Amino acid sequence: MNKLLAAILLMSCTFSLHAKTIDLECEVLANKMVTKLVDEGLLLSAEQHQIRARAISVALCSEVQKTAEVQHQKAQTSALQNWIFENRPDKPGNKRLKRLK
Repeated sequence: MNKLLAAILLMSCTFSLHAKTIDLECEVLANKMVTKLVDEGLLLSAEQHQIRARAISVALCSEVQKTAEVQHQKAQTSALQNWIFENRPDKPGNKRLKRLK
């Protein structure tokens, strides 16, 4: 019964892991970056330069977002596996503690 319950919990958590994504709002960040670069005089105010800088910024931000999502999913999976394997009343350490009580 416990194994069945753990399997159902694992499957439901795995599905929910893939449902949630990290949103870094790359478009907003790219616009802020271009505005700051223009204000600081580091980027020409010509529209073609701003468009290219915005595209580069969005591309880099998207890569960071994908990497963060992968790391987050790995961490969640690891935490779930640790919880499942550590939360067993029949572990040797738990049996020893029960004997000490």
